[in-house]
Amino acid sequence: MRNPAKTLLGALALLVVAAVIWRQYQTPERVAFSGAVRERVVALRVLAEYLSSRDAGGKVLVVANPFARQPGQGTDVYAFEDAALRGLRQGLKGTWHLVGVAHPELLPAAAKDPTSIPLPPDLTTPLSFMTSAGAWDALLRAHPVTDVWVSLIGLPVNATAMAFWREERPRLALLLPDFRVLGGARVVQDAFASGKIVAAVLHRPGAGTAPAARAQKDGDIFDHRFLLVTRTNIAAVVSAWPELF
Repeated sequence: MRNPAKTLLGALALLVVAAVIWRQYQTPERVAFSGAVRERVVALRVLAEYLSSRDAGGKVLVVANPFARQPGQGTDVYAFEDAALRGLRQGLKGTWHLVGVAHPELLPAAAKDPTSIPLPPDLTTPLSFMTSAGAWDALLRAHPVTDVWVSLIGLPVNATAMAFWREERPRLALLLPDFRVLGGARVVQDAFASGKIVAAVLHRPGAGTAPAARAQKDGDIFDHRFLLVTRTNIAAVVSAWPELF
């Protein structure tokens, strides 16, 4: 017959060992990565909640990182896409539906070696320069009845000359875009005013690059790290941080 005291001590010992092993694997790098993934979930959930509060419903297509469909990429490439989709699904309400994930075609040189593509030194969305000519309009032909595209990769250079931009649908919701590729603050403000861009999540200037503390509530994390830009506040954001545009 087992001794209850020995059984309890054995269980406690196993818990202690598990805790020690867990702590050994919680390197600063792992903690930072975990925090960044959580932030991605939070950012997309807030963006999706805004969409759900603004309109009754519609079909959402996610425009995602083309490298995420290729094997052998860094862990962050796959983890960030999964986190974004998780956040969107959590935030979309009512008759909003996530109908698919699309990956624009890459330039052949970018697919072979992304570092071979010349980029402006301070660009925050390198994929703006890496998708092939016509790649985004090909998405429009493949998904002609979607209401909103949620882009996880910003916008392509020369977007305003493309068919997807000129059409009433899709409207755009953007995660961490580099608005400078559109050609100036006036173009961005006009896009919000017309409804072409519904909303965007930007990094809050001055927040730094370190993920917010894990113990914080999701709402605190968003307020600390991000800005939700909409038609109602775009002018104020441009005025406060013109360098973003």
